Amino acid sequence: MARAPKFTDPKDQEIHEIHLRYIEVMESDRLALISDETKTHYLRVLKTLTEKLAVPGKPLSEVVGEMMAEAAPLLFQAMQR
Repeated sequence: MARAPKFTDPKDQEIHEIHLRYIEVMESDRLALISDETKTHYLRVLKTLTEKLAVPGKPLSEVVGEMMAEAAPLLFQAMQR
């Protein structure tokens, strides 16, 4: 039996599906290949992003702006490797 979509809005459903795909790829393909140092940075970014997204009423534009400022040094570091 086919499972009913979690969301009725097609764009919401698409976002949900890509989130699931992202988790699948990270867990099956990437995590084993990432250095411990990179995992530490990645975990910090994910935790921070999740905490910011969890703040009720915080605009997504504000979350993105803060994350860009905080993640930029880590992204530049990763590009130099």
